[in-house]
Amino acid sequence: MIVYMQKYNQSDIRTLIENAGLKYTLHRFNILTRLSKSKSPVPAQKLIDDLKKKFDIDQATVYRNLITLEESGIIKKSNYNRDYAQYELDHGVPYHKVICQKCDVIENVQGITVDDILKKIVKKSKKFNASKMVTFEIYAVCKNCA
Repeated sequence: MIVYMQKYNQSDIRTLIENAGLKYTLHRFNILTRLSKSKSPVPAQKLIDDLKKKFDIDQATVYRNLITLEESGIIKKSNYNRDYAQYELDHGVPYHKVICQKCDVIENVQGITVDDILKKIVKKSKKFNASKMVTFEIYAVCKNCA
């Protein structure tokens, strides 16, 4: 089953910010609104470029807010074996990702349960306890690049 990122309305985004114990600011609101409209993680530079087209915001402000939003658990940062960071809302649900090795397209896949198998593996480990969330990154070539 393929799932896409949920879109949030203004009230939802304000609630996300406030429930994380953060002060509501227009910059945070604009960053989260942009991320909520994306079907896949957004590279930091693309996010900055998109925001600069519509709002008076500088790169340093975006990066400071990305760090704060990530530390608060609202968003997550990944690089997917690339040399740049990508950001997306953290829905608290494990999404497995299939990533094209050629064009970087990313597809979120949910509903495939491998958690039980992995929990058994961790349980047999002598150095680790149970894991709370398991996600996979699968690298392949998409149909457009094949």
